[in-house]
Amino acid sequence: MQSKSILSTTALIGALLTSTSAYAQQAPEPEQASAGDIVVTARRREETLIGTPVAVSVVGGAELQRRGIVSMDNLVQSVPQLVISEVGANPQGGIVIIRGIGVGEANPFADQAVSFNVDGLQVSRANIRRVAEVDMAQVEVLKGPQALYFGKNSPAGIIVIRTNDPGDHFEAGINGSYEFIGDEGRLDGYVSTPITDSLGVRLALYGSHMAGYFRNVYPQGNPYSPDRIRLPHNKDWGGRLTLKFDNGGPFDAKLKASRSSVRTEGGESAVQAIACPLGYNQLAPGIDDCRADKNLIRPDSGPNFSAFDPNITDRPYADQDQTLVSLEMNYKLSDALTLTSATGYYGIRASHSSSFVLADPAHAARITGGYQKLNTDEYSQELRLASDFSGAFNFMIGAYYQDTKLYHVASTMYNAAAPTVLGQHETHIQNGKAWSAFGQLSIKILPTLELSGGGRYSDEKKHLDNYDPNGVFIPTVRPERKWHDFSPEGTLTWRPTDKFTLYGGYKHGFLSGGFNAGTGNPRNDRSYDQQKIHGFEVGAKGLALDNRLRTGLVLYDYTSTGLQVTATIPRENGTGSDQVVVNAGKARIKGAEFEATFAATDVLTLRTGLAYNHARYKAFAGPCYPGQSIAQGCSQQQVVAGGPFTAQDLSGQRLFRAPDWSLQGGFTASLPFDSERHLSVSMDTSYSSGYFGQATNKPDSWQKGYALVDGNITYFDDARGFSIGVVGKNLTNKYYYFRSLDQVFTGSGTGTATTTPSDTLALINRGRQIMLRVSYKLGGR
Repeated sequence: MQSKSILSTTALIGALLTSTSAYAQQAPEPEQASAGDIVVTARRREETLIGTPVAVSVVGGAELQRRGIVSMDNLVQSVPQLVISEVGANPQGGIVIIRGIGVGEANPFADQAVSFNVDGLQVSRANIRRVAEVDMAQVEVLKGPQALYFGKNSPAGIIVIRTNDPGDHFEAGINGSYEFIGDEGRLDGYVSTPITDSLGVRLALYGSHMAGYFRNVYPQGNPYSPDRIRLPHNKDWGGRLTLKFDNGGPFDAKLKASRSSVRTEGGESAVQAIACPLGYNQLAPGIDDCRADKNLIRPDSGPNFSAFDPNITDRPYADQDQTLVSLEMNYKLSDALTLTSATGYYGIRASHSSSFVLADPAHAARITGGYQKLNTDEYSQELRLASDFSGAFNFMIGAYYQDTKLYHVASTMYNAAAPTVLGQHETHIQNGKAWSAFGQLSIKILPTLELSGGGRYSDEKKHLDNYDPNGVFIPTVRPERKWHDFSPEGTLTWRPTDKFTLYGGYKHGFLSGGFNAGTGNPRNDRSYDQQKIHGFEVGAKGLALDNRLRTGLVLYDYTSTGLQVTATIPRENGTGSDQVVVNAGKARIKGAEFEATFAATDVLTLRTGLAYNHARYKAFAGPCYPGQSIAQGCSQQQVVAGGPFTAQDLSGQRLFRAPDWSLQGGFTASLPFDSERHLSVSMDTSYSSGYFGQATNKPDSWQKGYALVDGNITYFDDARGFSIGVVGKNLTNKYYYFRSLDQVFTGSGTGTATTTPSDTLALINRGRQIMLRVSYKLGGR
């Protein structure tokens, strides 16, 4: 798709959209929202969704409540080309992908290509999403490179989460839900009140407990038999305290302190064998059906590993505690100049003991025990000066600084009967410093035509130290790396009315490299390089039919160099493998997205979203999968941090976890009984075409296309502040996955003429959910 054809297509659709409304002689200011419009902060200013020249999907508080979304992972059904999912046995905490770009879930030291910005504080780690999952006001998914306006570069996009603030009156609310299939209960609530005329406080708390929606059919009566039959078994709790000061003067401030704690039965609680090329699971023949369904097999680690490493417990577990503190202060130097300071701290304390090989008692020599611990401390400071002049020129300048310390411990053993070291107990410490500065200028060439642009200069440095089980320092070939980047951006925006925007621009994104933490040889060069992305994006947004129809179209064409990809590399000693981040030579990502919402009547609202994404490697010598023969393409050699490995040429093939097509659609019918009571009935459908689940594009990792259906029937009594309803998710009970991996200790002869293929495992997403949800609130307006 060439840029010229993109522009001409968008201009045509823009003309069609604008024909539904009369032109105005002068464009309105962006902050003056039209009736029915939505306010977003995609450019660190409050602007209307129609007026902001950024590809952004918005899920508001009412929509979150309607669909019973209390987990960020459930946004996948609402936002085209967004993937969020659990990752399994790794403290990074999750997969986050936009338009097929995202990496780092297997490396606890990696900055991920999609960042989260929670109440102004930016974190490039998927774990942070759990901290935000209570009392959310709005979620904005910004797609494509986001370098200019946000402190930490994000080449794939940013998920901006705004939580509720205290208001000028007392209010309180409570939500209770029970999901029948997973036997999951959740309770969350909030209390908000002004303390003085200028100071308000809001406290939100939540807690949940789930018995599990999968059944562990592992044999009983042996040392590795699980005590817990239902998986995953989770306990979550946490909360947020908000203090807001605003006396109407030039200074205001907002402090938010959040805490999240999770206790589970281990990260492999949803891992199943999905493909067994020999016709049976090579390590559990006879008990594994080798398909994604409600049954899984997972052994406990057994009693013997703890004698060699007491951190490896008999029974898998995963504990995680997170803290997020942000302080935003604004000072109006004048009516047209505002200085903003955003100070933040993010901390995580996570540990888990895992059993990640699905082997039956007869294959106890292949049962594993692993331990990981991750401590993260990130401090950040951002300053921004923004203008709001009435004339043609406005600007924003700022600087950002982050100081990070990551502490990681890992050890792995196998052979539950006679334990043997697979990866020795090692400690890895990464210290990082990042700073950047940016400047942005917007010019109103005409009252309806705006040119905006600028750039951000980024400088990052990371240093790695390794220590053996006795605390002795292990020297490494390359302990420190530095990266520099200048990310320019320019956008031309035409707003003939407050109901239509047409824009086009150039963007550049950057993601620093880093070090692979894990059980590979620490003496080797364990680093990987930076990733860059650049390209063009054009879009059109419109309101029509008396604001009842909202539409948005965006077309994009980006090229990424040094694309960071998670790959499985065999260990030098021939026992098992490591998952590390490597750099692909080049990839091209181009496509189109369309979203629309139509209030057909006062009762019925329709919505749809359609996206096409053509994401292909242009140059990538990727690792082979275990058991891949020369005839199947495993005919090259490559060298990365772990040393040489057999490789295949993936040039021209699709990026993994990047479906070509995704579709969302649904309706909501609000059926009134009287002026204060109504029944809401809604249904939402989402479809994803097929994609590969791992970076090797292994045929057995292919997830074929699937459709998900959600439904909701809720009764609202606005006079009493009460609602009760039934929420159904994934009603068609599809078992699908985003991440797959090779079963350790299976597959041999890789890169030869005669091979034995490996079994394939995957982290299976949740099946059907039927939830009863009750809400009650006081003092709302």
